[in-house]
Amino acid sequence: MKNENRNRELHALDGGCGQFTRHIGSTTYLVTVRFSGKGKETLEDKILRLIEKEARKTA
Repeated sequence: MKNENRNRELHALDGGCGQFTRHIGSTTYLVTVRFSGKGKETLEDKILRLIEKEARKTA
């Protein structure tokens, strides 16, 4: 993947979410990111949980 495809600019929106665009080939994707204010996990906890889950699937 080329470096220019990795450049992302996050735009904060109301309600604790954000948007960025991602260009892959000739297609532009608008990605919306949302986070629950009621969540109990930190971002680090969530990432570790997902890595552990994937490791169990591939083991």
